Amino acid sequence: MKFNRVDYQDVISNYNDGAMGYCLDVLEGRLLAGKLIKLACLRHLKDLKRIGNENFPYDYSVNKAKGMVNFASMIPDVSADKVLPLAKFQVFIYSMIEGWKDTKTNGARFKTVYLSMARTNGKTQIASALAIRDFLLGTPVSSRQIVEASNTNEQIKQLYNYTRKAWHALVKTKWFKSWKPKVVDNSQEMRIESSNTFLKKFSSEGTTGDSVHASTTIFDEYHLQKSTDYLDSFSSGNVQNPLAKVIIISTAGTDPRVPMREDYSAYSEQIEKDTLNNEVLFLCWEQDSDDEAFKPETWIKSNPLMEVPIMKIKLTAGIATERNKQVAAGNLPRFLVMNMNRWQNAKKNGYLPLELINKAIIPAINLNNRDVYFGYDTSLSNDDTSLVALIPYTDSLGNNRFYIWQHTWVPTRVAGGIEAKEKQDGINYRQAEEEGFATVTKSRFGTIDQDAVYNYMLDIVEKYNWNVKFFGFDRRLSNGFIKALNAYKTEWLLVPIAQGALSLSEPTKFLQDTFNEGNIKMPDDRVLKAGLSNAVLTDRNNELLIDKNKNSAKIDMVDALIDACFEGMNHYTGYSNVDQEKDDKNPFSGMKQDDIENFYMTHNSF
Repeated sequence: MKFNRVDYQDVISNYNDGAMGYCLDVLEGRLLAGKLIKLACLRHLKDLKRIGNENFPYDYSVNKAKGMVNFASMIPDVSADKVLPLAKFQVFIYSMIEGWKDTKTNGARFKTVYLSMARTNGKTQIASALAIRDFLLGTPVSSRQIVEASNTNEQIKQLYNYTRKAWHALVKTKWFKSWKPKVVDNSQEMRIESSNTFLKKFSSEGTTGDSVHASTTIFDEYHLQKSTDYLDSFSSGNVQNPLAKVIIISTAGTDPRVPMREDYSAYSEQIEKDTLNNEVLFLCWEQDSDDEAFKPETWIKSNPLMEVPIMKIKLTAGIATERNKQVAAGNLPRFLVMNMNRWQNAKKNGYLPLELINKAIIPAINLNNRDVYFGYDTSLSNDDTSLVALIPYTDSLGNNRFYIWQHTWVPTRVAGGIEAKEKQDGINYRQAEEEGFATVTKSRFGTIDQDAVYNYMLDIVEKYNWNVKFFGFDRRLSNGFIKALNAYKTEWLLVPIAQGALSLSEPTKFLQDTFNEGNIKMPDDRVLKAGLSNAVLTDRNNELLIDKNKNSAKIDMVDALIDACFEGMNHYTGYSNVDQEKDDKNPFSGMKQDDIENFYMTHNSF
């Protein structure tokens, strides 16, 4: 990332405060920071240059930023029982949230704040300072409702108790001895009766926020929320309050299907492309790669408190000890999440780490006139139906690669509607449909029309002029359109694949190795990413198979992909896993006559 100070000299002179100081330290290399924080700092400077533009109705007040910083500087640190100087990154956070204003409403510019860093970097202190400030001095002048929320009663009790103790320490300082409005507090809430204002704790184990109209909502450890429902219960009451804001403060998590991970992915891409919503503040201190777990000199990227010399010594020693312990226990992904703030697919025996999945994502290749190897996995009741094509191609450097194309059909009958299905599976199917990676059933019965799947496949083959080298499917589950393929696509090699270790261990290992080697690529497909993240590995007598750790964890598209790999893995070698000659197109070879007749009796959609 290139930064030329000369290009921003005007705003550097006009907005010379703590936030500017932090940005310049980061962008000019005096403070080591990860890519996302560098981009956030550059965004601040770019936005300062946009002030006054007709299409940019925001302003930055150095005085308001300093006001928040000065307020936070007065609050004694609860653990140290004394006032400690703020770190530069804390000054940056407070300045961004309170310094930027919406000129149309005079409220905060940033209605959504995403704030993330590794554990033990003072997130609780930052959250409590923001909560107390809005509780005592926020807007509107009366009837303010400040919410501190989290997933469990125990989690939110920690933040609320810290906030409460911080208030009791603050009111004893020389600055607040003359504070007039009476604050009444108990284990559930803090209240200013004279202005009808409260600061209250909530958890998703307890009461929802449906009756609350929070001016400020602070949500701690959001990565554990499986849907947006609970957070939405607070924000939905604020549609007529232009001053309201939601602040998410959390580390990364171990489940890449959760809403916070989707937000992270979207915001990361948008801030890099300079398209991030003007009302979203995205501040994420994280390592730039998993490999940096073994480079202590880089740990300040996810642990910004290391800018304080004494904390650098303490944190480096503590983090190194924790890393060694987790590595010895085989739990490196847990360490990466908690201490490096790196999102992980941290399931036990996970098939692919999240970093490998993300590294495989590239812009779409030219799909025209390709050899393709199809894999097909059909639905039973609530299962998805997935069609996957493994496509060999040569990249611009002459390397032989594979590209994954997939499309998934989504039933809704058992789940009870698409919203329920999305919550159950943790996949935004409607968004995937808009992006071209899925089709949500339109049937009033909520089932998948296999004729439509068949026709879609033929249309795609014709559209791209694909040369179908192979079509593999699970002979136990595949429905009747296999019969139609066998009758009308006699040039295709159709192969029923036994779904056991003898047939699938080799392609399962091939797919894993190909991801490890960087030789397989894929589009930014949320359905495929979810499936690869959900898959876990089982080792049966030294033979590998994939599985899932719960029924709602969809891996249908991965099953189909491995079926495609059964023969596609040999594309560059000239070998074949298919026993019969290519002119033997019978998909039922090896099956007894009774089994074939039973197949036709139970799969007769054609």
